[in-house]
Amino acid sequence: MDTIDTDILAFMRDRENYETYHKVIHKGLCTKESWTLLGDFGRYFEEYPEVQEIDKDFFLWFRVTAHPGWKEENHKLYGHIISNVTAIPPPARTVFVEQLERLRFEHGLQQGLEHIRTGRSSIDDVLSEIERTKSRDLQRGTSTYEFTLNDLAANQRSADGLYWRCEDLNKSIGPIRTGDFTIIGKRPEVGGTSFLCSEMSHMLEQLPDGATAVIFNNEEAPDKVATRMMSSALGVDYRALMMNPKQHQAGYEAWLSQRQWKLAHETSMDIGYIHHVLKELQPSLIGINILAKIGGTDRKEDHDKLESLGQEFRRIAQDYGPVLAVAQADPSAEGMRYIPQDRLYKSKTALQGEADILLMIGHDDDGPPDSRYLHVAKNKIPPAPCCDLTLKHIKSEVHFDIGSGRFLSKTFSGNSRNASRRSN
Repeated sequence: MDTIDTDILAFMRDRENYETYHKVIHKGLCTKESWTLLGDFGRYFEEYPEVQEIDKDFFLWFRVTAHPGWKEENHKLYGHIISNVTAIPPPARTVFVEQLERLRFEHGLQQGLEHIRTGRSSIDDVLSEIERTKSRDLQRGTSTYEFTLNDLAANQRSADGLYWRCEDLNKSIGPIRTGDFTIIGKRPEVGGTSFLCSEMSHMLEQLPDGATAVIFNNEEAPDKVATRMMSSALGVDYRALMMNPKQHQAGYEAWLSQRQWKLAHETSMDIGYIHHVLKELQPSLIGINILAKIGGTDRKEDHDKLESLGQEFRRIAQDYGPVLAVAQADPSAEGMRYIPQDRLYKSKTALQGEADILLMIGHDDDGPPDSRYLHVAKNKIPPAPCCDLTLKHIKSEVHFDIGSGRFLSKTFSGNSRNASRRSN
């Protein structure tokens, strides 16, 4: 195991260090083994809030609770690493941060050169990113500072952002904004495309004149998705659209006003194609249908591919606007109402780890045909004024209007967006 990996693990086994720096260490800086252990450090700290340091007791939990099905040779390998890491003192913070900054810069430079080679970035883009990376200082925030309650209140999540059509999600998540990456997990034929169109049409109404939203589609026929986009925007049964296309086309264009809603369809879609369209459209809201079918990540294993895609769309969300990406749940989630986060297809924890919001849509074959079951399985979004903190990981039955494709709350009435505006 490389010295840097040993230093990372030794440093991060201290809870305070882990909580301060775990977001700036990504998979590209570690071996497979150290990345796995870092993830389990986080799980261990969550399960045992009183524990301040990873010690030899961690290995028993690692073996029995975290990875009970592993082969003996794997446990021996990780046991040896854990023993070595817990036997040495954590490196000094200043020394470690300097080492980490250098490693992050080297990795970013390698990645930038690869992006130039594949046409995903220009030389100027990479040089600009290098300058931004050089200016970042990981030591910021490690010293003490003065604060007031007014300062803290000013830094809380405001009412600004894009609100959901389904009021349950406004109560749980609140408005989303640039930098937020949402994964929507579901089984086939449950309404993932409809949900994407329902929410994006509502969010597009909140964007300023001249703004653009785009759906990248590699799953369903483009005419089917386009019909769903129009019916959810107008709240009209899709069959009615077909009966009077001229009238509804005029209504749709009036609804759009000065905004644009584009459908980018490509069966063999890859990351290069997505970046090309993004650069051309400069959208403020992005939908993906379906995430796992996007190619161009140069990763062989499904787990690694999904993680790479998650990292890429997290960057896209930061550069353009909120991203809502549909992903398939595995077959074990068939007929399940409230799907847990570990049921994403071919993803152990990789894709889940990159998401700010993980929203699972369930369906009960024996339940009402117009009911769907939402589970906010992961929610890293700071609460906004409209949120109810008891509903952070809400499980709720909602109404699925099969004709228009809209998802509507059965529990909550009112409109958080308008209520927030009235309170400001």
